[in-house]
Amino acid sequence: MELDSLLQVLGGLRLRKARALLYFLLADRTPVHRTEKVTDLFWQNSDERKASASYRQAVKHIRRAMEAMPGWALETSAGEIALRLPGGFVLQEELAARLSGPGWDAEEAGRIRLLIDQTVQLEGISASFDSWLAITRATLLAGVRQVLDRRLAGLAGSDPETQRRLAEFAVALEPSNENATRLLMRLDWQAGRPTRAIERYNTLYAHLDEMFDQEPEAETVELLAAIKLDPGGGGRHGPQRDRLPQVSLSVLLLDAEGAGRDLESLTNVLFADLRMRMGRFREWHIVEENAPEPAQVRVTLKPFHLPGGLRLFVEVQRGAGGHLVWSEWVEAPQTDWEAKVRVLLSNIANALSVVVSDRSLSDSGSGIYDDWLRAQALLDSWSPETEAEALAILREIAARSPPFGPAHAELAGALNVRHVLLPGTCQTEELKRDAMHHAIVAVTADPLDTRAHRVLAWCFCHLGYFDLAEFHFDQALVLNRNNPLTLASCALGFAFAGDLKKAGGLVAETKRHAAVMEPFHQIYLAAADYLCGDFAAAARQCESGAGLMPTVGGWHSAALWRLGQAEAAARRLDAYLAELRGQWHGAPDPTDGQILDWFSSVFPLRDERWRQELRETLEQAAAARSRFPA
Repeated sequence: MELDSLLQVLGGLRLRKARALLYFLLADRTPVHRTEKVTDLFWQNSDERKASASYRQAVKHIRRAMEAMPGWALETSAGEIALRLPGGFVLQEELAARLSGPGWDAEEAGRIRLLIDQTVQLEGISASFDSWLAITRATLLAGVRQVLDRRLAGLAGSDPETQRRLAEFAVALEPSNENATRLLMRLDWQAGRPTRAIERYNTLYAHLDEMFDQEPEAETVELLAAIKLDPGGGGRHGPQRDRLPQVSLSVLLLDAEGAGRDLESLTNVLFADLRMRMGRFREWHIVEENAPEPAQVRVTLKPFHLPGGLRLFVEVQRGAGGHLVWSEWVEAPQTDWEAKVRVLLSNIANALSVVVSDRSLSDSGSGIYDDWLRAQALLDSWSPETEAEALAILREIAARSPPFGPAHAELAGALNVRHVLLPGTCQTEELKRDAMHHAIVAVTADPLDTRAHRVLAWCFCHLGYFDLAEFHFDQALVLNRNNPLTLASCALGFAFAGDLKKAGGLVAETKRHAAVMEPFHQIYLAAADYLCGDFAAAARQCESGAGLMPTVGGWHSAALWRLGQAEAAARRLDAYLAELRGQWHGAPDPTDGQILDWFSSVFPLRDERWRQELRETLEQAAAARSRFPA
């Protein structure tokens, strides 16, 4: 298929939402979409009648624009819509194929850029579609970047003009592409244009400063220094090779010394944050402790829970023999962590002779990050008291720094589960809308944040917009399918939304990550297993996860009953009802019926028949208690 044809059809669409719909159908890998999902995605702020009329108008508009295109068809039937194109067309593969041939076609490159630029030109239709555009743009750019990198590597030392055109195209698509910028700097230097090479560096520096608040990589700075030291010597220097990560590291949290269980959650959060930061360094490669090839360097954190608070002892050891390279105490990491962790990373880097930008490790001084970590730790060690404090911290951060997306995502996530963790309470419409607001802010602030999409998906579940919920669960999986929490959460989300086939596949995928699953993941899987009809698996998960969440006993009793184990189901339900009375936050002295009302109401189930069946199953177990007295 000619890219000219695509641009011609897209350009011929006068209605912006028709163009957005066609681009969505062109670029999304799902071949068939539910009409309800499409209308929610593009007309979520319109009433049902108006959205339906606008959708039909957009479809007619697209069909008129496609009339002159043989082999193109827009099929709409039985509540579904699909775009049929000749030759199994996939946009990402088509763009990559157009760049893979020899030589350079400037017109074809221009068409590729126009198609990718649609991901920016179509922004503003809805927050959900904007996030899809951001993910799609990242995916398309990644595919194009791979092709360009391969071609540039194949041309090393030859055909400088084609190298220049490929690299300039790469930088035009992604101004932060340092590999391409360095190549252009070297080509300019070798061609006797050192001033132009320095200008390219300055442009890169300004872009990274404005967009990412960071400096160029060490090899880019080194190349700039070489050009400035010897402006006329470019022809005497061979091309530099981009360096691979220099060091593989494992990062391990040791058991704590001292009594201080209240500090465990904070310690876990700080460790996770440090590990995440270390994984972002280009010079370092993080591997698991039990990886087939052991890490070259081992970093260990030893927490000490002391009467005066928390201390961390950090050691860096190199080689199989565990040669000590460097160690340090981090005092009171719960305060001013942002500054302390940056100094810690800088010290580790210096000990390993790794270049680190001083500026990128400078302290922001805002304290926002410390507050966010403290809120995470409070939520991790959940209680009604710590939850209230955490929500207050997150709201204060959101008000003080609205662009700080992680606080909005954490706040929305906490509001989504509050009624589950406080038996007897319900999620009001006001709370649902409040959570939705913060989730949308989080996705807008960072459309590539997996957690933000996952939280927004749950917000849509609670509001009954299940097609949009499935859309954002899909986006979360696209962004990070290797995270067990993402898998478990999305498995349960798809189960609640009614797609049991996809839920079952994700449950099986999650269980393959058993070695790194957190205990509470089992509760997600138990509910998903139950809805998928695997009652034996649900019962096993509930037995392993007893006491982790206030809903475990209900699923456990229902699963046992469906397995035909009437006595076990009745006894489990009896214990569960007593357990919930001890945690009850609703009206005092609840009846058994009121407790079962609460349990069956907290889950955002798309099919109300499932809710009724779950309630009836538990009522049968409750009635059977008289047959099995304690």
